[in-house]
Parts: sequence; structure tokens; C-alpha cells
Amino acid sequence: MLKGRSVFITGLGSYSPGEPVPFDEIENVLGKIEGASPKVLKRIEKMRPIVKEMLGIEFAYYALDPKTREMTESNISMAVKSANKALASAGIKNTDIDLIVYAGVLYDYMCPPSSAMVQEALGIPYCAEISIHSNCTAIYKAIQIASDMIANGRYKNALLVTSQLSSSILRAEYYNPKALTFDQAILRWFLCDGAGALVLSSEAGGGCGLEIESTYLESVGMGLDPCMKMECGAIKWNTLEIYENGWHHLTQDISKVTQLAHDIFRDGFLKMLNNYDTDVSTIKCFFLNIPTRHFMDVAIKNIKRDLKNPDLPVYTNLRTRGYQGAPSIVIALDEYMQNAKLTRGDCLMSFVTESSKWMNAGFILKYCG
Repeated sequence: MLKGRSVFITGLGSYSPGEPVPFDEIENVLGKIEGASPKVLKRIEKMRPIVKEMLGIEFAYYALDPKTREMTESNISMAVKSANKALASAGIKNTDIDLIVYAGVLYDYMCPPSSAMVQEALGIPYCAEISIHSNCTAIYKAIQIASDMIANGRYKNALLVTSQLSSSILRAEYYNPKALTFDQAILRWFLCDGAGALVLSSEAGGGCGLEIESTYLESVGMGLDPCMKMECGAIKWNTLEIYENGWHHLTQDISKVTQLAHDIFRDGFLKMLNNYDTDVSTIKCFFLNIPTRHFMDVAIKNIKRDLKNPDLPVYTNLRTRGYQGAPSIVIALDEYMQNAKLTRGDCLMSFVTESSKWMNAGFILKYCG
């Protein structure tokens, strides 16, 4: 439970670039990989239909022109579009924002921070700003940080923005095909582009009617190797060596994720429940964004059992939106609230596991509209 003032989600907004791309046409947009080892290319061809069935994703969104091969958006432009929708939903002006928190893993610039760039694009002359570097758990971290700061009286209105421009590192031109591995290539079917934004305020209002009931964060990866990583960085910053070794390729250890994710997810979820005195009977929907159908099915079964509610609705938009990384939960929540029929006191819950270094995050929202 939050200590201090109540904190409300007064505005929601999301953005998915371009037209929906059917799964079978993803490579028409990202480009077909050529020049990789015959072993990798053969495995890609063999696994494509298997991956389609495994993910259950029918459509994805990309900010990439398939003809010009140029990006049609930036992380900042997508974040600003979702932010404008959230501000309109909240019914407040840009200048009413006194804190901006940007949360994401792919930044447009090494410097300056994306939070300050969003501030500039929105025309806000003065506010505090924070940028959070994380992947799946990024926006959950932003919600905890901003809600705590509003609860303790430091700020009144916070704008939380998250965006992911995955296509910039998934398009065929980005790779060194000679250094490409299958674990890197398979991510082209997992990830796509999008953005989301929330306005958090100390006073109820706007078009959402949600109150932050509780938030949860934990990092449990001590002794475990990162299962998603991109190795270029301050200690590997010779651009020629980066390209030659493929250190700029995003990598996920799929076999290790499959081995560890179920238990880490469930252990964290149970700890979140035990950490708060939550009346689970008030939970009316659970938001789950896991881009594998098998893991999703197992997680849903466990969640319903742990919450003692076999009929609990579980909301996910992965089939129609693809996995947009950190923005996925905001995009799903925005879609859900547009048609939701909630009564006062109903709660919404979400939980996620980030495999990069094994972090868990969650939140519980209460409807007060």
C-alpha cells in the first residue's frame, strides 16, 4: 500500500506505428537475412512455422518503411504521441506536469536522456525528469518511483512515458550476418514497436478513474547469467570490433529462459501477493504480457489457482499487437479501459518477469470512478 497521499492514474495513451503486419509478412518489412551461416539460415526456415505457433502472434507493428528501409518514427516521437493522448485523457495541460519519467531500454541518444527530450518535444519549460534503463519491467519501475514521489508530496502531476523501437535493431541491414546466431535471429519474430504513457496525479479526475493501490519490484538474478543482453557498451566500444563480433546483436538465451522463467515468475508473484494485504476477491482482471503461448497458458493456470478464482479474466493483446516490450502493459491497459465495465472497488493486477538479469515487477490498481 502507498503511504501518504493517494495517487491516481488520470490519463492513459498509447501508440502503435504503421499498419498491422501479419506474422507471415514480418520479413517483408524487416528484410530477409542473407549471408548468415547455412546452419543458421536452415534453422530459421525450419523454425519459422514452429515459432508462429509457439508465440500465437498474428500481427505486429513497425516504424520502418519496407521500401526506403528508413525508420518512420523515433522513440521520442512515439513517446510524444502517446503522451499527448494521455494528457488529453487526463484533461490537463503540458505545463501542469512537474515530473517526467521515461522508461525503456532502447534510447535514441546516448546523451541527452530521453526524459529531457520528451520534455523539449512537449514544450514544457520547467519540470523534473528521470530516465530508467530497463526492459520489460521499465514502466513498472516508473510507476513505483513516480507514485511514491507524488504520495510523499514532492510532485503533483507526473507524466510516465515508455517506447520501444525494436525494428531499428531487427532490420536486416543492422546485422553482421557472418556473426549472427539463431538465438539472435529468432527475436525478429518476438519484438515490435510501440509506445505508451500514463499521467499520475495527486487528485482524482480525468478519464481513467484508477488509483495506485500498490506496486512491487524485486531483482532475483544473483548468480544467474543475463538471459537477454546486447554486449556493446562502455567496455566494448570499438565500433569495428563491435560489428565484427556481432556485439550489437540483441541476444536471448531461449533455452535458459524456458528453464528458469516459470519458477521465477511464480515465486515472485506469490511474494507480491504475500507482501500486501490484498483482498483477491476484488481483482477483476489480470494483465499478462508473455510472448510465448505455452508459458502464457501455464502462467494463467497458476495465477487463477493462486488467486482462487478459476474464472478470472486474463487480458493480453499480444495476438493483435505483438510484443512491444516495456510499452506492452500500457498499450493493453489503455485498450482495456476504453471498453471496461468496472464498479467502484474493483482491482486490476499485472505482473511481469524480465529475463535480462531476472527482475520481477507488478502493480495493483483500484477503480474509484
